[in-house]
Amino acid sequence: MAADRGAHRFDRAADSAIFLNPIAIAGTTLSYAMAHQAPRIGILWRGDRSVSPSAPDVRHGLTPLYVAFGQLSVEVRPLVFEDGAIDEVRDQLLALDGVLVWVNPIQDGANRSNLDALLFEAASHGVWVSAHPAVIRKLGTKEVLFSTPTVGWGSDIDLYRTPAEFTERFSSWLGERGLAVLKQGRGNGGNGVWKVELLDESARADPDAFVRVQDARVRDGSTETTSLRVFMARCEEYFAWSGCLVAQAFQNRLGDGMIRCYLSHDEVVGFCHQRPRGLLDAEHITPERASSPMVGADAPDYQRLKRHMEAEWVPRMMEVLRIDRDALPVIWDADFLYGPRSSDGLDTYVLCEINVSAVWPFPPMAAGVVAAAAVARTMEAAIRRRPT
Repeated sequence: MAADRGAHRFDRAADSAIFLNPIAIAGTTLSYAMAHQAPRIGILWRGDRSVSPSAPDVRHGLTPLYVAFGQLSVEVRPLVFEDGAIDEVRDQLLALDGVLVWVNPIQDGANRSNLDALLFEAASHGVWVSAHPAVIRKLGTKEVLFSTPTVGWGSDIDLYRTPAEFTERFSSWLGERGLAVLKQGRGNGGNGVWKVELLDESARADPDAFVRVQDARVRDGSTETTSLRVFMARCEEYFAWSGCLVAQAFQNRLGDGMIRCYLSHDEVVGFCHQRPRGLLDAEHITPERASSPMVGADAPDYQRLKRHMEAEWVPRMMEVLRIDRDALPVIWDADFLYGPRSSDGLDTYVLCEINVSAVWPFPPMAAGVVAAAAVARTMEAAIRRRPT
């Protein structure tokens, strides 16, 4: 870890997992010597339990994390989640000191409701969980766009917590703007994200006006024309799982791509300039629209954004959402669209979403920081559960 964040020191014994003293945690020196018993960290993902893999599929990019854990005195246990194996997963979770979770909000036709209940239960028994479902509810849903207007990354937003609110307000909100992006509260991969454009400005506040809608999961620029009333009725199903819908002003620089800023707790650990196709007009979609490679936190092109995040936006976000530093996930990301350039020609940034449920792959150069943070939090949990 960086020198100014070096409060946690780990030593690997030659022939057994023994933690040497002292270990400084949260400014307090704690004696912790657990001979022959390393802290147990689970790596949890959704999959087929009958396969019994030793690690997630290589395409998820966790190999550097396993390598980093191998340099520390820690026992890593794979844990595959299935909705049909709740009791078995519970037993495995409760045998851990900590668990890192990589499960999307919606995946393989299922949501996280059963898993989140298990993680709440495990945490209540002292297992450290990242990301904790309570933190996901504050940080990892689209509602964060509405709840952090004073942070510095905000844009024009409206929030609908019920179908009635959505029916009552969205048509007039869209009517004042003509073009918007509508997002379900919890989703991934463009699921439940739509670009909505009024076709007739003279009928702006009329639910029977025709709109052009574009599904973010469709990557060829194709659209559908329907009435606003029919479209809104279709979107009501999102409330059952997501709990809300968020409307956000469309960003005209969408074609310039999106910057994904990766963090461990409150520390920026990398970036990736992505070029998503969803919601682009067909004429702006070209074969060469490839994302850039992931880079480390020291990449020159992103230092201004890094300073904003570490010095201003994340501290403000923590205050607004009432989340402690160590409660932040050990790996999460904030996705930024380009806003209008400032008067002096500098880029501005608009928060698009925050991802905490399944941030993989992440920059491989960040694996050491992520592993060290996970071990630190897990050791704290182990101390509380198994005091010496």
